[in-house]
Amino acid sequence: MIDKAPTLEVMRGWVAKHRQKQTPIQQFDISIDVNGQWFHEGSPIRREKMVALFASILTRLDDGQFALVTPGEIGIIAVADAPFIITKMEIVDPKGDPGNDSGKISCKDRVIQLMTLHGDIVTLDADHRIILRQKDGSEKPYIIVRGGLEALINRAVYYELVDASVEHDGQVGVWSAGLFHPLSDEQLSDQRLSDERL
Repeated sequence: MIDKAPTLEVMRGWVAKHRQKQTPIQQFDISIDVNGQWFHEGSPIRREKMVALFASILTRLDDGQFALVTPGEIGIIAVADAPFIITKMEIVDPKGDPGNDSGKISCKDRVIQLMTLHGDIVTLDADHRIILRQKDGSEKPYIIVRGGLEALINRAVYYELVDASVEHDGQVGVWSAGLFHPLSDEQLSDQRLSDERL
């Protein structure tokens, strides 16, 4: 992760200054595919530091478009689905005790942190809930990373979440930061609930 990435407020300030100066918003030939791969002029961007830099200056404009924003310019880019992908999950001790085995943390007391491919860390909490959305005929899980930018939770991490899940009020989900986060919009049927309790 880039240590000196601009904050969302700084980038919004840049956008406001560009609008005051009537800086033209450009269309960059940069895109992000459904797997989170960045492309320039149709070719994959292979330099990880370059992608990390671009990811750190990515913002979502008021009209919903994705843009790379610097003090000197704004460039719209194409995003096929979500701009980020969650690739890792960690259950941490909310008290910050590094020696505590996560298996010993009670279900309701644990904190789940999700990491993007580019180093953003998101805590599953009241401000960062799992968003379930129908895409391509199936339900896909997303989470807000920052400033309206979402990350798709990849299949491996989703299965880790399912493995850590419990049933609560007729739904399957995980506890993190004192809140229950459903992993599906579907309610468990009464028959399935009674079968699971046997």
